[in-house]
Amino acid sequence: MIAARQNASVREFAFSAVKDASDPPAIDLVHLARQTDGDAALEAELLAMFDAQSAKLCGRLALAEVGAQAKADIAHRLKGSALALGAWRVAEAATATETHFARIAAGDAPASDPLIELQAAVAAARAAIARLSA
Repeated sequence: MIAARQNASVREFAFSAVKDASDPPAIDLVHLARQTDGDAALEAELLAMFDAQSAKLCGRLALAEVGAQAKADIAHRLKGSALALGAWRVAEAATATETHFARIAAGDAPASDPLIELQAAVAAARAAIARLSA
């Protein structure tokens, strides 16, 4: 349980999803602790909510029947949640996804689709949350 993982050395263990030292962690637990004033129960609650919400929002982004502007709005919502929590890679990928679908909604056809990168970032964040909750 997260409540048992109070000290900084254990918090740094959660950064194990980082590929190398230049990558941000899947979840920045130092940022999260600042956001929650060190309240471990609140951290656990926020992580659980983000875990569920990110899965739900990624699922909606993958639906063909959801329009481009709606997808931009969904990505924006995911970006806001990720920034609050310290899921920097998710926030960066959500920003790219938001921009991509906003351009499509405006009639521009971007060449690349950032959705795969967003899904990978969300999967890494959810895996980090699962490790923290174990």
